[in-house]
Amino acid sequence: MIQEIGEHVFRNEYVVCEPGARDYVLHYRDRGCLVRVVAHGKDAADAWAMGNEFLLPRVADFGRVPERLVYAFAIDDARFFLALDDEVAEPEGFTYEAINWLRYAEPEELLFAAVTGSQLDRWYRDNRFCSRCGYPTELGPRSREVVCPECAKITYPKICPGIICGIVDCSGERERIVLTRYNGRTTALWALVAGFTEIGEPLEDTVRREVMEEVGLSVKNLRFYKSQPWSFSDTLLVGFWAEVDGDDVIRVDHEELKEARWFDRDEIPLERTGDRVSMTGEMIEQFRLHGREVLK
Repeated sequence: MIQEIGEHVFRNEYVVCEPGARDYVLHYRDRGCLVRVVAHGKDAADAWAMGNEFLLPRVADFGRVPERLVYAFAIDDARFFLALDDEVAEPEGFTYEAINWLRYAEPEELLFAAVTGSQLDRWYRDNRFCSRCGYPTELGPRSREVVCPECAKITYPKICPGIICGIVDCSGERERIVLTRYNGRTTALWALVAGFTEIGEPLEDTVRREVMEEVGLSVKNLRFYKSQPWSFSDTLLVGFWAEVDGDDVIRVDHEELKEARWFDRDEIPLERTGDRVSMTGEMIEQFRLHGREVLK
């Protein structure tokens, strides 16, 4: 998955420091990240675009260094700074590439940095003014926070919890799973039921509610799978397996989904076999390979 960056170590504790010439700079504009593309893979809007390779700019690459650099995180000993300037002088050879294009690009540690940085960037930009009194905010001096100098309101980064659920039926000889496709996407891959957690709602209730709303099924025997930071939607995703409970007739919410249906293991499309990024792809592939074993 996208947070699995091999032997590299992600260090997200906030550090008070000044940027150096070799530090990386993350700058975003119009849902794009400033990068230098070094190799193009196949072109795909919402599917695999394997073979894309890119580099991120370092402070030394800029003829005029961005004015508003704030420390973001480190990977191993490499430090990453967000440039909060609205515009920067783009270094030669660097352009803005869509975050979705980067989704399957390499190297994996820079992909994770670029995507995670985009979430921090949105948070900083969305909190330039105090949500209580409207006064311009300031960056916290010693930790990752924004402070209102007028009313003293402190705002910390927010993360939206959400769920992904693999709904399965392994009764008798059956081994099948519900796959869905979203509405409004040019090339929508088969996916799993997913949704955001509401205020006051336990994650398990989110699973039951979203499954009922999207495909009209009741579920039982929920099992936690694993979690995943998903910065594309500012989300911490929590994966569950669940077994269908009773009536197995799918009733699709067509406002959100284009379609949904049961797939036997040998019917599952292979379109996500190479998915090294998302928990959705991993869970679908785990069921295709192991069937009822995922419930143990």
